[in-house]
Parts: sequence; structure tokens; C-alpha cells
Amino acid sequence: MISLTELMKRFKRRPSDFVGIDIGTTGINAVRMRKNNDEVSVLAADILPPLEMPDESSESPGEIPPLVLPPRLKGHYASLAIEGEKAIIKLMSFPGHFDEAAEGKVVQNMGVEDPSEYRIGYRLISEGHGKSESRVLAVAVPEIEARRAVMLLPAGRPAPFSLEVSGLATMTCFVHGLGSRHEHDSVGVIDFGARISTFVLFNKGVLALIRRFDVGTDTLLDRVRETLGVDRETAEGIISDGAFDVSQSVTEVMEPLVKQLVVSRDFVERHENCHVVKVYVSGGLAASRNSLDELASSLGIEVDLWNPFEGLTIMPGVLTENLAGKEWRFSVAIGACLATFEEI
Repeated sequence: MISLTELMKRFKRRPSDFVGIDIGTTGINAVRMRKNNDEVSVLAADILPPLEMPDESSESPGEIPPLVLPPRLKGHYASLAIEGEKAIIKLMSFPGHFDEAAEGKVVQNMGVEDPSEYRIGYRLISEGHGKSESRVLAVAVPEIEARRAVMLLPAGRPAPFSLEVSGLATMTCFVHGLGSRHEHDSVGVIDFGARISTFVLFNKGVLALIRRFDVGTDTLLDRVRETLGVDRETAEGIISDGAFDVSQSVTEVMEPLVKQLVVSRDFVERHENCHVVKVYVSGGLAASRNSLDELASSLGIEVDLWNPFEGLTIMPGVLTENLAGKEWRFSVAIGACLATFEEI
């Protein structure tokens, strides 16, 4: 069966009006974007209330409430992004040229018991020649998680077009924007999701490592709530505005993660004969100065936020006052759209 993406490629006029939808636990981050030739413009952006989704441990999709978008966000198609707690992401290496024989091994190397229960895709990161290796980034998303996401848009506009794992969407956003400044450097990017954090290292613009950890913003929020006896909303405010000293909670939550980040960084530096000069951070914990300081101290390098809108043409009135300082929340939605534009 031909995919919708392949079908669109055959059209003389390809779709150009998309809304990236980051389905988060604390809100729906949406960005409407349009591509005209090589220029990408941002038409609208907003943070919408979260939806009550079924328990992810359920074996059936359950009742999915339809997502109602305001008119300004209704692109023709939607690029959806989910955290994908049960998704499998692997950076694979194959000797020499990536041929049909190697392609046939991608699904096999994902290590899933029943491939029919997953939606599996891959992208060639670098083509090997001679004795050099080809690198392939492969992703497997459980079919049930994908169905739940698509069911958010049951009819009308926008129509579901693509599905992305949020951590990877953030990396796409970085590569298309700030990453262009580091084509000759080695840099890291961390995306802090609600329950999953994704760590990626690029060496001279090429993906060198990707790892996911079962530590996210919710982990720190739960610790602050227990320590101070406050509700979730108050904990979010404490983490972002620094009104209370929560450095001890941050250290306890971040320590196991930071140790793994250091190991990953050291491995890439030895294997690639490089030196990581900076790490950029996005996601919920990016709002915590304590978290950034903890990372910088442990890694011994500069750690900073980044603006996902950098390098894009932004239409007047998009970044309203209520979004000021929250630009980092849109890295996933922007990345989901940019990934789709790459494919069509």
C-alpha cells in the first residue's frame, strides 16, 4: 500500500500548510507553518489546554477526545508528535554502502517481538563508502500509541499526515536552526519530556549518539511536591521562578541522569576523536535554572537554552505577550513540521 507521503510526492502541487502538534501532558503546543519554495514561515503558535488521554498501559485506544484547534491554527495537514514512552529508537551502523541487504536488517535489528504491532521507520544519517560505516536512525512506535494520536483529529481540517516522537522532533528543529552554527563542532542537545529525556550528540553536524532516559520533568515535579507539600501547579511555579531553594531536589533527581550523560559524552569524544563544546537544553526542565547549573557543573561545559524560532520567518502577531519566555515549548511542534517538509 502506498503511503500518504509517497502519494503526495506524486502530486504536482505538494502540500505546504501544516500545523505541528506536540501532545504534551501539561498542554498542547501547536505551531502552524507554511513552506514556500525554500522559505519556511510561522503563521501561528499557541499553547492549548491538555487533553485527558487514556492510560498508556491500556491495550485498546479507549475514548479519545477530539482536539479542537482555533481557526488560526488549522493548517491543511497535521504533523503530530508524541512522547512515545514505549517507542524504540536506535542508531544503527552497517558496513560500507547502505544497500538492500542492509535495509532488510533494519526491522530485524529493532528487536521487537511482533513488527506488525509497531509503526517502523528509518532515515539514513550518513552513507558509508569503502571501509566506513553507514549510519541509520530507526524508530518503532507501538501501533496503539500511533492510533491514539491520529484519533485526535477524526475528521475535517487538519488531516493527520505524519507522526513523530517528540525527542526526535526537537533534534530536527535544532539541526535546521541553531545546529547550522555548529557544523564544525561537537555539541549536545537534551530534550526533557514529561517522563522521558532524550540526549543527542552531533559531531560536525552528523548524529553520533542518541540515548533516552526514564527521567523527565514529572520526576522533579513529584520530588518538589513531596518535599514542600504543594500541588503540581505550585511546584511548576517554584521550579521556573526559583522562589524556593530546590537545589537538593534537583541534585537528587538529576544525579543518575547526569552520570549517564557524562558516560555518553566521554564515549563519543573517544570514539569520534572530538571534544563536545556545548550542550543545549529544551523541554520542561529547561525552565529550571537549578537544573541547568547542575548539568553545567557536572559536564564541565556550557549549558544553555535555545530559541526554536531562530532562523524562521515569523509573521506579525505570532509570538504574543503570553508566549514571551516560553519559546522553548515549541521546539517539538516546529521540528515535527520541519521533518515533514523534508519528506515532501
